[in-house]
Amino acid sequence: MPRIPLVLIAFLLLISACNSPAAESDQAADLILHNAQIITMDEGYDDQQKVEAVAVKDNKIIGVGKRKELRKFKGEHTEMRDLQGKTLLPGFIDGHSHFAYGLRMLVQANISSPPVAEVRNIPDLIATLKAHQEKRNIPRGEWILGWGYDPDQLEEQRHPNQEELSNAFPNHPVYIRHASFHMGVANEVALQMAGIDDDTQDPVGGVIVRDEQGKATGLLQETAQGLVARLIPPIGPVEMLDLISEGQNYYASFGITTMQEGLADSLAYEVFKEAAALEQFIIDLEVLGSFRNLDYYLKEGNFGQYNNGLKLAGIKITTDGSPQGKTAYFKDPYKTKVPGCIHDCRGYPMVPSSYLQQVMTRCYDQGVQLFAHANGDAAIDMLLDTHQKVTDSLGLPSDEQRTVVIHSQFVRPDQLDRYIDYGFVPSFFTNHAFFWGDTHTANLGPERANFLSPVKTADEMGIIATNHTDYPVTPPDQLFLLWTSVVRQARSGNIMGKDQRASVYQGLKAITINGAYQHHTEDIKGSISLGKLADFVVLDKNPLTVHVDDIKDIQVMETIKGGYTVFEKK
Repeated sequence: MPRIPLVLIAFLLLISACNSPAAESDQAADLILHNAQIITMDEGYDDQQKVEAVAVKDNKIIGVGKRKELRKFKGEHTEMRDLQGKTLLPGFIDGHSHFAYGLRMLVQANISSPPVAEVRNIPDLIATLKAHQEKRNIPRGEWILGWGYDPDQLEEQRHPNQEELSNAFPNHPVYIRHASFHMGVANEVALQMAGIDDDTQDPVGGVIVRDEQGKATGLLQETAQGLVARLIPPIGPVEMLDLISEGQNYYASFGITTMQEGLADSLAYEVFKEAAALEQFIIDLEVLGSFRNLDYYLKEGNFGQYNNGLKLAGIKITTDGSPQGKTAYFKDPYKTKVPGCIHDCRGYPMVPSSYLQQVMTRCYDQGVQLFAHANGDAAIDMLLDTHQKVTDSLGLPSDEQRTVVIHSQFVRPDQLDRYIDYGFVPSFFTNHAFFWGDTHTANLGPERANFLSPVKTADEMGIIATNHTDYPVTPPDQLFLLWTSVVRQARSGNIMGKDQRASVYQGLKAITINGAYQHHTEDIKGSISLGKLADFVVLDKNPLTVHVDDIKDIQVMETIKGGYTVFEKK
């Protein structure tokens, strides 16, 4: 038998290796997702070319394309997941919400109006608080807390007052928060504990609302809330740790793979660090440290680095209040009566411009990303002008800070031009179109109201914008959020600016790839692209092909984080 040359043997072995299953090589995938309508959100891929499959290895995407092209990644132990025609998207990225506050809401009474809860009038509200008190067996002298009431949706069309709450609960301190969380109502016991009477002076940045006789009604706006809120016992670290799993499971059920805590005090962040050490996070958490704890966070440092799913993303400052609560700061006055205000009722800034400048200077000087809450156009003017002063004084380029303007609810067209100049990222809140569109029309007039959260205009101008739910202000339902950006329909059926209706693709960008850009993670998140994290959401229908009215009813079937299922609809 003739000998086979060694060179030929080597060649044959090489050919054999190339044709053998991927299990024999380093390229074998852990997971291949196929038989799905895949929306990559990657402009490098033409979705019309019908991407058919995605391969995942070690929590990252290693293949995107036709199924036959990805056969090379199939190994002996590769899981082949047939999605049976469902739709696959990159995992949703939460543009802005309050994860920690949401945990606190889990142990308080939900006194919201439909569709969030069932409170339709003040007797319903009080009955819900009583049911909560009985369910949790809250003894005399301890706090009864509620959240989410909306006077614009109550039959009485007004805030509850301290007398109504006091009559129902004469032996408990009670505090209920408005749907915007920018104000709330306390009963007499709570007011007495806080030392608030008819003669108490308003704190800077807040109002103790009084009736025509000068008597405190119990309504506390903006910083005035702190007079009562500081007395409410916080959730303890152990209880908060216990609630983290429940809270993030709730987010994951909406297809969210990256969530946000939008104003964390130092105590909350310490709990989050403990949770990260215990490897409790199944989805990522971006934390915005509160400007009130600026020294703590700047000393803490380590901004922009993930640790077991936890990242300190930047600093958040609040410059004004709520438009539906009529505390947002505008250039022109509100058109309806404003509680606690007699003339020139334009809202007010939460912080003076000098203080904003101090915070911004310290953040920019240390390369820390700033997130600024600004609803009204006067607050946005203050933010823009301060940014220019600070970058000039520090000798920094004016367009490299990637400052995020949270809400940007009533930004003017001329201010969007300055957003481009400064590289600002607006995080819009289109749910307002549905929940408070009619209210904004009455309070601000149609011209201002119809330009709220202009996702379409911003995208057409080349501005990278995100969209958010501000949970617990509205539920963290990303498909409902997408629907509001596309339809912009108020509760009454009125359309809030027909020319501002975003396309479905524009709406999807705002909750995927643009969300990644906002958080400086566009290299690893936001699209189904080679090398990025295997963060996906599986939907029962394709939002690009269903009728726009049906987008809000699309169901999240599965949420996948790093290649692992973290939520599955039963």
